[in-house]
Amino acid sequence: MLSRRTFLGSGLSALAWGLSGRARAGAFPPPACAPSGALPVGQTSPVRQLPDAPASVVIDGLPFEPWFTGDDWPNDAIPFHFIDDYFHGGPPPPPQEVVDVAVVGGGLSGLAAAVLLRRHRPVLFEMRDRFGGQAMGEQWHELAFPIGSAYFITPDPGSFLHRFYRRLGLHRVRRESLPPDPMELHDTIRVDFWSGAGLPQAERDALERYAEVVRYFAREAYPDIPLSDDPAAAAMVIELDRRTFREDLEQRMGGPLTPLLAAGVQAYFYSSFGIGMESISAAAGWNFVAAEEYGRWVLPGGNAYLAWAMWNELAELERLAPPACRPRYLRCGCRVVDVRPRGSNVLVSYLDAAGAARSIEARQCVVALPKHVVKWVVRGLEAADPARWDSFLNIHTQAYLVANVLLESPVRRDFYDCFLLGDGETFPMTDEQARALRPVTDVLRGDFAQFQPGAPRSVLTLYWPLAWPNTARFSIIEPDAFKNYALRLAPQARHVLRLLDVPFEAVRQVRLTRWGHAMPVAHPGFIADGHADRVRAPFNGNVHFVNQDNYVLPAVETCLLEARRVAQEVDHLL
Repeated sequence: MLSRRTFLGSGLSALAWGLSGRARAGAFPPPACAPSGALPVGQTSPVRQLPDAPASVVIDGLPFEPWFTGDDWPNDAIPFHFIDDYFHGGPPPPPQEVVDVAVVGGGLSGLAAAVLLRRHRPVLFEMRDRFGGQAMGEQWHELAFPIGSAYFITPDPGSFLHRFYRRLGLHRVRRESLPPDPMELHDTIRVDFWSGAGLPQAERDALERYAEVVRYFAREAYPDIPLSDDPAAAAMVIELDRRTFREDLEQRMGGPLTPLLAAGVQAYFYSSFGIGMESISAAAGWNFVAAEEYGRWVLPGGNAYLAWAMWNELAELERLAPPACRPRYLRCGCRVVDVRPRGSNVLVSYLDAAGAARSIEARQCVVALPKHVVKWVVRGLEAADPARWDSFLNIHTQAYLVANVLLESPVRRDFYDCFLLGDGETFPMTDEQARALRPVTDVLRGDFAQFQPGAPRSVLTLYWPLAWPNTARFSIIEPDAFKNYALRLAPQARHVLRLLDVPFEAVRQVRLTRWGHAMPVAHPGFIADGHADRVRAPFNGNVHFVNQDNYVLPAVETCLLEARRVAQEVDHLL
C-alpha cells in the first residue's frame, strides 16, 4: 500500500480514474425501485446559502447566530447518544428493493466511495439534511466558507489524488497556501517567526534544529500511512508509532523544547489533531508536519467545495431513476440504524425523512461512519469479532468548535492561517491549561480562495479545539453550552479583529459550529498494535469500512485513499 503523499494510480483502469461512470451509468436500464422517503436532492447540497442579513442575538457585545450551526438536534436527542427501539421490539421491515451497493454516511469518505463506485449506481445514505459531514460549508453573499475542515495537502503530480482532484475540477478553483504560516506573538502578527528573527539565541538555535528535523522527514524519511510495502519503511513507521511526537522530537533535538518552539508546535497540534503533541503518535505527527512542507490546496468554502463537487457528480445519477422513485441514489435525511447480514447480502434499515422505517438489501455495503457510531449500527460485531470490537474502543474522538465571523468590511492582510501564541511563554501545554486558557488556536481567512483586494466583505474562521480528553464532548451538550461558549469566544474574537485592524462594528454575525472539526485522536500504538488492521478489515465479507478513523489520521487524504481501497475491493467482488 502507498501513502498520503505517494499514493500513485496504477494504470488507466476505470476505477483508477475514479471510474468512467459518466459514460457507463446509462448503459443499462435502472432496476425497479420503491419510494425512498428521502429529502429532495436539490435541498441537500453540502454548501448552504445564508440570508444577506441573518438574525442574531447579542452576546457580550457581538451579534451571534442564536444557536450552534451544523446541526439542529436538541441536546437530549443527539443521534446515537441515546439508542431507541427503532422497530418497536420487532425485526427490521422487509426490504423494498435490492441494490448492488449501499453506502452509509455522506461525509467525504462516503461521497468518495460512492463516486468511485458510481458505475454500480450506489445508494448513498446521510442522516442530516445535507451531505458533507465535517466538510460542510455555508455561503454568505458571494463568499463561501467552511464550518468544518478547510484544506488538504498539495497532491503529488501524477498521483491518484492529483487525478481525482482534477476530475472534479478542483485545480480550476484552488488557491495554494505555502509555508511558513504567520504567527501572532505579543499582539503582533509576524511572518518571520520560524526564521527566529529577533528572538533570543537559544530560540533561534532551537528553531533551526527543528527545521532540520522537519526537512529530514519531508525529504528522506517520510512516514507513509497506510504502511508502505517496503518492509524497512513500514518498520520505521511502526517504530515511530510506539512513542509520542514530543518524545521523538525532544530525542532528535537533544533535549527539552524551548518555550517559543514548544508553543508554535503545540499550536499546530491543537489545530491539526485536536490535542497536544504529548498525546499524538510520532508517526502521525511527522506524517502531518512533513506533508505541510509541500503546501496546501484551499478551495472556495474550504473542503465543502470538495464535498459539493462529489455530491454534484452523484446527483447526475438521479436522472436515471424513474421520476416516482426520486430521490433514489442520494438519500439525505435518512438515518441508517441497522446493518446486518441477510443471506449472502446485507440488510440496510433506516428511518426516512418522515421517521418511517424502511429497508433495502445490498450485495455490498460500505459503512463510512466513525467507529463510535458503527458499533451501534452494524449488528453482531461484538459477538463475531471481539478483537475488532476492542480496537473500536481504542478510538477516541476530540470535540472541536469552529467559529465564522462574517464581516461587512474587508480584511486587508492576505494570509491563510495565523496561529495565536499570545506571549508564547504561557501558551497552554497541558490538558488543564487548554481547558482554562485562551480557546482559539488559529484564525484562517475563510475567504482565502476568493480573496480580492478591496472586496466589500470577508469571513474569518476561528479554530477552537477542545483539547482536553474525556469530558470536552459533554461540555458542548450541557443546557447552557451555547451561551457559555459564546461568552468565552467573544473576547478572543475581538482580539483577532484588533490584530487585523477590523472595526468591531463590521461584524455582521458570529456563527459557532458544534462538532465542526471533531477528529479521532492519533494516539501512539494504534498502528503498531494492529488496531488499524482490525478496524479496516471487511466484516462478513460484504460490509466494508471507510473513515478517517481507519488510521485515526484526521486527514482528507485518509478518507479518499481508504475510499479507493474499498472501492477496488467492492468492484472486484461485484
